[in-house]
Amino acid sequence: MTPVKLGVSYYGNRIPWRVKDDLQAIRDAGCTYVVHTFSEEDFEFYQPAMEQIVEETHRLGLEAWLDPWGIGQVFGGETYSSLVMKQLHLRQMSSRGDLLPTICPNHPGFRDYLLTWIEAAARFKADVLFWDEPHFQIYPEPEGSEEAKLWACCCGECRARFEKRFGHSMPERMTSEVRAFKEESLLDFIRFLCDSTRAKGMQAALCLLPFVNSSTVNDWTQAAAIPSVDIIGTDPYWKPHQPAVEKHVGRFSRRIADLAKQHGKEGQIWILNFNIPKGEEDKIRVAIEAAYGEGIRNFSAWSYFGAAYICLRAEDPAAVWKTLISCYQRLRTG
Repeated sequence: MTPVKLGVSYYGNRIPWRVKDDLQAIRDAGCTYVVHTFSEEDFEFYQPAMEQIVEETHRLGLEAWLDPWGIGQVFGGETYSSLVMKQLHLRQMSSRGDLLPTICPNHPGFRDYLLTWIEAAARFKADVLFWDEPHFQIYPEPEGSEEAKLWACCCGECRARFEKRFGHSMPERMTSEVRAFKEESLLDFIRFLCDSTRAKGMQAALCLLPFVNSSTVNDWTQAAAIPSVDIIGTDPYWKPHQPAVEKHVGRFSRRIADLAKQHGKEGQIWILNFNIPKGEEDKIRVAIEAAYGEGIRNFSAWSYFGAAYICLRAEDPAAVWKTLISCYQRLRTG
C-alpha cells in the first residue's frame, strides 16, 4: 500500500526560535513535510535563518522543501521581486513593447541567479525543491478582447531564440508558432531547473497552473516526461461558494494521477487553505476525499493555519486548520 505524504506550506516568520512552535504544530497535525517559502528577500538577507529552519524541520523528522516564492514573478507568490526592480535587462517585454514586472525565464542571467539559489538550498540540505507555477507574464485571453492581443515575451533573448528556432523574425501578433515557442521555452526552463536540482542531490517537484493560457504549460504530458521531474502536481483551488468542488478537484486529480502512473512519477495535489469563507471549511474534506479517490497519495495545503498572517487569510483560520488536521489524521490512519 502506497504511504500517504502530507504537507503544508509555511511562510512569513524568519525567527528560528519562534518557528519551532509552528513546526511542532505542523508535525503534530500529521504532516510529513513542510514547504518553506524561500523568496528573494530570504535569499538576500535571511540565509542563516533559513538554514536553521531547515535544520529544525529535519530535527522534528519532517522533510524540508523549499519554494522559490515569487522569484522574478516567474513563480507563484504574493511578494515583491527585487530582481524586477533592479535588473531591468532581465525583464519580459510585451508584444506592444512594454517592459513588464516579470523576469524572462529564457534569459541566461536569470538562470544564473537561480543556480545560486539552488546551491544555497543544497547547502541548507533541503530535500525537495518545489518549482511553483512557472509561467510567462499572464494576460487574459478572451476571444475578441483588446487584452487578448497582448502577450509576452518579446525581449531580445526571446526574439533571438525564436528566429533561431523558426528561421524568421518573431511576429507582433500571437500565432501558432509563438504559442509553440512559449510552450517549448517553459518546458526547457523546467528541464533546466529540475536537472540542476537533481545535480545537487535534491528531488524536484513541479506544480503546474490548472488553466490553459499561452503563458502557462499546457502540454502536461511533456512536462511529466522530463526525467528529472520527480513529483508532478497542480493546485486546483476552488472559488468561494463554488458548488462543484468534488468534480473540480477530482478532474485535475485524475489527470495528475494518470500522468504520474504513465511516467513513473509521484502525483501531488494542493488543497486550498486560504480565502475560504467562514462555514465552507468542509470543502477541504470534500477536496481531499475526491483527490484520494482518484489515486493521489501526496497532499499539501496552502498554507499553514489558514494563511492567517497574510492577505489571503481564510475568514476563520483556526477552523480551516482544524479541518485540515482532521482530514490528515484520517488519511494517516486509513
